[in-house]
Amino acid sequence: MSYRLGVDVGGTFTDLSIYDDTTGILNIYKTPSTPENQSKAVKQGVLSLINNLKIDPASIAFFIHGTTVATNTLLERDGAKTALIVTRGFRDVLEIGRQERPDLYNWKIKRAAPIVPRNLRFEITERMSYQGEVLTPINVNELEKIASLIQKNNIESLSICLLHSYANPKHEEIIGDYFKKCLPNLTIALSNNILAEFKEYERMSTTTINSYVAPRMERYLKDLNHAVNEIGIKSDLHIMQSNGGTTTASEAIAKPVHTILSGPAAGVVGGISIANDAGEENSISVDMGGTSFDISLCYKGEIKRSQESDISRLPIKVPMIDIHTLGAGGGSIAWIDPGGALRVGPSSAGADPGPACYGKGGEEPTVTDANLVLGRLSSSSMLAGEVGLDIDRSISVIETKLAKPLGLTVEQVASGIIKVINASMIKGIRVVSVAKGYDPRDFALIAFGGAGPLHAAELAGELEIPKVVVPVAPGVTSALGLLMSDLRHDYVQTVLRNMDEVKVPELNTLFNNMESDAVKQMSREGIDKKDIQLIRLLDIRYLGQAYDLQVPITGGVLKDADLQLARERFNDAHKSLYGFSIDENPTEIVNVRLTSVAGFTKPSLGNSNQNKISHQAPSQRDVIFGEEKLSADIFFRDNLSQGDEIIGPAVIDQIDSTTLILPKQKAYIDKSQNIIIEGVTNG
Repeated sequence: MSYRLGVDVGGTFTDLSIYDDTTGILNIYKTPSTPENQSKAVKQGVLSLINNLKIDPASIAFFIHGTTVATNTLLERDGAKTALIVTRGFRDVLEIGRQERPDLYNWKIKRAAPIVPRNLRFEITERMSYQGEVLTPINVNELEKIASLIQKNNIESLSICLLHSYANPKHEEIIGDYFKKCLPNLTIALSNNILAEFKEYERMSTTTINSYVAPRMERYLKDLNHAVNEIGIKSDLHIMQSNGGTTTASEAIAKPVHTILSGPAAGVVGGISIANDAGEENSISVDMGGTSFDISLCYKGEIKRSQESDISRLPIKVPMIDIHTLGAGGGSIAWIDPGGALRVGPSSAGADPGPACYGKGGEEPTVTDANLVLGRLSSSSMLAGEVGLDIDRSISVIETKLAKPLGLTVEQVASGIIKVINASMIKGIRVVSVAKGYDPRDFALIAFGGAGPLHAAELAGELEIPKVVVPVAPGVTSALGLLMSDLRHDYVQTVLRNMDEVKVPELNTLFNNMESDAVKQMSREGIDKKDIQLIRLLDIRYLGQAYDLQVPITGGVLKDADLQLARERFNDAHKSLYGFSIDENPTEIVNVRLTSVAGFTKPSLGNSNQNKISHQAPSQRDVIFGEEKLSADIFFRDNLSQGDEIIGPAVIDQIDSTTLILPKQKAYIDKSQNIIIEGVTNG
C-alpha cells in the first residue's frame, strides 16, 4: 500500500490531503498555521494525519508541498542581505525601472524601494552586444575590491546581472566562478540561469528577488526535510511552482523565485481538475481563505498563464498561472474610514490571533465574525475540527468597534460587512473576465477555500454566473491540487530577430538544446524520456511593437511551412485579442520557449473520506439574508450523497468549509460529490 501526500500552507490554516493509490480513498485534514515557522504546522499536521489514519510513514511514496515562504519573505521585506554586480553604467537600472507610474492619477504614490540598496550595487567593466559579441573584455582585477566590500557588508546573497548575458553568459560565469572560490558560503545567482531573456530591468529584478529569498527558502526546506525524515517519510520532497507544475526541493532552493505563487497555483490546478470532472470547460475558480481571495480563469479547458507579474510592485518575469489576488478573506478586518464609511480589508487577523470568535485574543471584527452573527456559520461549529467559534465575542467587537460608531444594529453592520467584501470580490472577478473580453455568464464558478462556498452563491448571482460548483473538500482544494499537478519545467531563449531573417536550422538548434536540458532535468527527477511531453512556443510581435503574443509551434524538425503557420497563428491571436491584425506587417520572433511536462496519476475525488464524525439529523436555524431573517435547513456534508437535492435557504456544514444556498436556489450532489448550485440568482 502506498500513499501520496499534499500539504499546503495558508495564512490561517495548513491543509493536508492524502491519497491511497491502492483503494483510491482520499482523506483530508486541517490544522492552524504557524506563521513564525511554517514547518511546525506541517510537521504537526502530518503527524496527526498519519496517527489518525494509522498509516506507516514509510508508505508515503510521494510528498508535495505548497509554500508561501518566498512570497512572505518578499512581502515582509525580511530576506537576505543582497548585493548586485552589473555592467558599468547600469548601476541604477534597478531603481529607474520603467517610465510608467504605478498609479496613473496618483501624484503622491511612491515606487517600491529596490531590494538591493544603491551602496550594495557594484559596477564592473565589461560589455556584450545584443548578439553576444564581446565589445569590452571583463576586467577581472576589479573583482577583488568588490569581494572585499561584500565581506565588509556581511552580504549573504549575490546577484550577477550583466548587459545582454542572455546572448552570451561567459562574463557572468567568470564572476560566478570567482566568488564560488573566494566566498564559498555566499549564495550566488546568475541572471542567465534565472531568466535568459532580454529586458534588462525585468531580468535584474527577477534575479535579485531570487537572491533575496533564496537563503530563507533553503533554511526552511532543509528544516522541513529534516522534520519529514524524523517522521519516517522516505519520499523526496517536491515543491509546487507558480506555473502549476512541481519541482524538486533542490531546484526550489536554487530558483525559489519560481515558487512565489506556489500555494495559489495549486488551488487553480485543483479547481481546473474539479471543473473538468464536472464537465465545465469554461470556469472561474475563486479561492477564499483566511487572508486572501485568489481568482483565475480557465477558457476551453486551458489554464491562463502569464510570463510576467509583480509582487508588492516588484516585477517578476517567470512563467506563472495568471492569478488575481485580493486582500479579502475570512480574516479580513472591518473598519471605519475617516469619511465614516464601512471598509473591509485588506488587513487580516490571519491565524494569530485570528477573528475575534476564535477566542485567541483577536480584538478586531472580521468577515468570519460577521458570518457567525448572521447565522451563516454555527456557533457550535469546530473549524478544521479544532477551532471553536464564540458568537458573544463576535457580537461584542462588532458592536464596540462598528455598530455604536455607525449608529446601527450589530446585524445591520454584519450584513454590511458581507456586502462590502462581496463587492470587492465581484470587482476582482470582473478584472479576470469582463476586463479581458470574457462574459462571466459563459462560465461556471468553482468555489473553494474555507470561506469561498459561503460567499459563492451571492457572487454568482451578482455576476449572473449560471452555475456554482463546490468541490467535495473545498477547504483543502489547494492541497488536493498539489496531488493533481504534473512535473513541469519552462525554458526560454531570446532571439529578437525579424522572422524573415531567422533561419529554420537556427530555431531547430535552439529547440534541440532546450529539449536536451529538459530531458536531463527530468531524468534527474526520475522521469523516463518516453514519459516527457515537450511543448514548443514562440513569442512573436509585429516589428515595432513593445509586447508579444505566444503561439504554439510543431514538434520535431521544423520546416519553413511551420514558421508560416506560426505567423498565421500570431495574426489570428492578435485579431482575437485586439480586434485587428496587420497580416502584411513584418513580424519578429522575440523568444523561443519550451515547456516539459510529465504527468502523474490523478486522484479520484469521488472516493473522498473527510474524517467522518457522527452527526445529528438535519435541523433548522435562523439565518439573515440581507434585511430578512429566515429559517434555513442545516445539512451536514457527510450525510449527503449523489442525487440529493436541496432547496434554499440552506446551509451545508462540513469540517473544512460551509456552503450557503440562498432562498429560492436549488442545489444537488453530482457523481463526484460536488455541490452544484444552478440557476443562481440573488433570490
